[in-house]
Amino acid sequence: MKNIAIVVFAFLNVLHSHSQEINSVQLVGLKKTEPSYLQQFISIRIGDQLDSVQLQVTKQRLSNLEMFSDVSFDVESKNDGVGVVFTFQELYTLLPIFSFGGIEENFWIQLGASEVNLDGRGNKLTAYYQYYDRSSLAVHLTFDRIKQSDWGVNLNIIKWSTLEPLFFSDQTVEYEYDNYTIGTNLIRHFNFTDRVEFGAAFFTEDYRKFTSGSIEGAPDKVDKNKLLGKAIFVWNRVDYHFHYLEGFHNQLNLQTVHSLDTDPAFYIAFNDIKNFWRSGDRGNFASRLRLGLSTNEESPFAPFVLDSYLNIRGVGNRVDRGTGAIILNAEYRHTLLDKNKVAIQGVIFSDSGSWRNPGGDFADFADSQNFVFFSGGGFRFIHKKIYNAIFRIDYGFNLQKPEVNGFVLGIGQYF
Repeated sequence: MKNIAIVVFAFLNVLHSHSQEINSVQLVGLKKTEPSYLQQFISIRIGDQLDSVQLQVTKQRLSNLEMFSDVSFDVESKNDGVGVVFTFQELYTLLPIFSFGGIEENFWIQLGASEVNLDGRGNKLTAYYQYYDRSSLAVHLTFDRIKQSDWGVNLNIIKWSTLEPLFFSDQTVEYEYDNYTIGTNLIRHFNFTDRVEFGAAFFTEDYRKFTSGSIEGAPDKVDKNKLLGKAIFVWNRVDYHFHYLEGFHNQLNLQTVHSLDTDPAFYIAFNDIKNFWRSGDRGNFASRLRLGLSTNEESPFAPFVLDSYLNIRGVGNRVDRGTGAIILNAEYRHTLLDKNKVAIQGVIFSDSGSWRNPGGDFADFADSQNFVFFSGGGFRFIHKKIYNAIFRIDYGFNLQKPEVNGFVLGIGQYF
């Protein structure tokens, strides 16, 4: 009798196993995205046994592509197994660029177009004009996974022109800066979250003194032709839930710059760690820590800049430079309104950092004169059906000197 029960139990298990076999996988709701492109991100296959964990992993992986406002799945029972149906709500990804930002006595604007799902295969094309003191142009083209492989490539053509403040013996000298760059990166994906990029670029840098008068140590012009080599390592564990983020992202950038003149090689390394935590249904904590070092030359052209747009909201427009940086940005985002198409977030934040002076030493990081701490708040106005359609406005002020403050406007989250 016992043996009969074992046989019956085994037979029922076989029937149940067969009934959970996947016999179809459908992709519904796609208008622009090619199904063949998405297949590489779907880990379940016809003939597999139904695995609820793998379904959730696949759903999140597809959501993280940032092409869809929502991804869901259903399991349909059939006589000979089950069918899995993924349903997609695509974002608008071919968009005009109308970005702008501003702080007191400074304003910038970008006009152009961006496509983050070129030809329905996740390729990206961005071209824009920017006015930030002066006029700039840029074109970026990325083929992220060539023929569904682990390899990709991007191309960049840039004409970057600004009015750069440089610092000489406690005096600020403004230069008209022009950078002409052509470069490319080779991308190698290790999996769906991690990658490495190796890149090279040729660029020219021209500085022309804009400030009138003779200032000791400040040349009238500087012209350089240079080669850039770089390596970028990305570890991405961020999950997207509409405009909420959860997980961490780490990016290490290594660069070396070689002048075609007699100048010695210049090296730069910086690492960004971003962390995101959900708090209840509507809260989102976010932080970014940047650690950076470069060749420690006593030069006004130090690469790490103290700037409202980049790292410390409210501090001003490129107010200082250094050959090292430690920067921590932290904020709490709370959704005040969440509808089908739009959302509004309120934000409180703190931005702090310290810099190593050009030619200085590591003790500079502990020098109170090199440390800045700003706090403030703002709002995010979000269109949930359009890629990266987030308008932000922040107001930051120095807690020790409240008279030092400013509004910072922009498109997209600050980090």
